[in-house]
Amino acid sequence: MTDKQGMNGTNGGGLRARAAGTREELGRTLEALADKADLRERGRQQIEAAKELAVVVKDQAQETIANGAGLAHDKVAHAVDVVKDHTPDQVLEQGGQLAAQARETAEAFGHRAVDSLSPQVGEQVEWAAASVRANRKVLVVAAVTAVLTLVVVRRVFGRRR
Repeated sequence: MTDKQGMNGTNGGGLRARAAGTREELGRTLEALADKADLRERGRQQIEAAKELAVVVKDQAQETIANGAGLAHDKVAHAVDVVKDHTPDQVLEQGGQLAAQARETAEAFGHRAVDSLSPQVGEQVEWAAASVRANRKVLVVAAVTAVLTLVVVRRVFGRRR
């Protein structure tokens, strides 16, 4: 009996150790399965990753737009200089005169149009026109930025389809 008890005692200790190891392994497996099954957490992680990617893409787009705007400005300035350098002075003078006449005609037409409007609408139109004249450069930059943003966004998201 002592031999059997000794064997059972040894086997019992080994089985208990194996059972404890199996329980630990089963616990880790269940935790891993629970993590995979936690859709809310996985969704939150994917949203966080998407937010981080959006910030990176936004930063890259802003940098690209800024570089593109600077490059476009430089090219336009260069083109204007080249045209001025290769255009006879008489043509430049006539062009300036035509531009002045066009401005005067547009202004006269605008005044006639404003005069035909109700006083409230006329005041609003005059205010809007004054704002446009005062912020012409800002509006041009904003328009160019909007166009470049649209081009970049279409390229970025157009490639993913």
